[in-house]
Amino acid sequence: MESVVLLTKNDEWCEKAGIFARLVFGERLVWLRGAVGDPFPQEALGRSSHLISFLSPWIVPKRALEAAGTSINFHPASRDYPGIGCYNFCLYEGAAEYGAICHHMVEKVDRGKIIEERRFPVLAGETVETLKFRTMIVMLALYHDIVTSIASGRPLPEDTGSWPRQPFTRAQLNDLCTILPGMSREEIDRRVRATTYPGRPGPKVSLAGVEFTYDVPNRKPLA
Repeated sequence: MESVVLLTKNDEWCEKAGIFARLVFGERLVWLRGAVGDPFPQEALGRSSHLISFLSPWIVPKRALEAAGTSINFHPASRDYPGIGCYNFCLYEGAAEYGAICHHMVEKVDRGKIIEERRFPVLAGETVETLKFRTMIVMLALYHDIVTSIASGRPLPEDTGSWPRQPFTRAQLNDLCTILPGMSREEIDRRVRATTYPGRPGPKVSLAGVEFTYDVPNRKPLA
C-alpha cells in the first residue's frame, strides 16, 4: 500500500497528532518533522496516497501536492481567518466565533476546498494564549475524526462553503503589532489584547526613534 505522509512541527500538539497517525496507519506512515526555515523534506516528494499537514512549518510545493493522491491541511482558524496571525486578527476584530478547519491543499495557501469546519464561541476575556489553547483542542478532535475516516477508507466530508477573504499576510500582522502615538485608547487596547502572548515580543511603539515594547508574561504559554 502507498505511504501516508504527515508533516508537522516539533511541539506537544504535533507529537499527539503524530502518535495517533502512527496508531492508525502503522508502517505506512512517513512522519516528517521540522522547523520554520528548514528545507522542504525530499521524502515528501515521493508518491503517497495522502499528504497530511498538521501545523506544518513548510509551504507544500506543487510537486509534492501532485505526487499525493489527496493532500489536506489542518488550519488553526475558522474560514474567516486564512493566512497568518489568525488568533490575533480574530481578537482584534472582536469576532464572536472562532474554530478550526480541514481543507484540501492547492498551490495557493488557504485557498483549497474546505472539507470540514468546527466552530466555538470566543469568550469575553479571551486572550491569544487561551484562544490558541482552545483551538488546538478542537483541531485535534477534528484531526482524529478525519484521520480515522482516511484509515477506514471512508469518503471525506464536503463543506459547501468557501473562504470569504484573502489570507492575512506577515506585513499585516507586523502592522497590527505596531502602536502609533496618535491612536485612541480603544484602538491601543484592541491591539494590546490581540498581540500579547507569553514569551513573544509584545506590541511596540516608536518615539523619537526609540522603540518601546509592551511587557508580556515571561513563561511557557498554554499552547
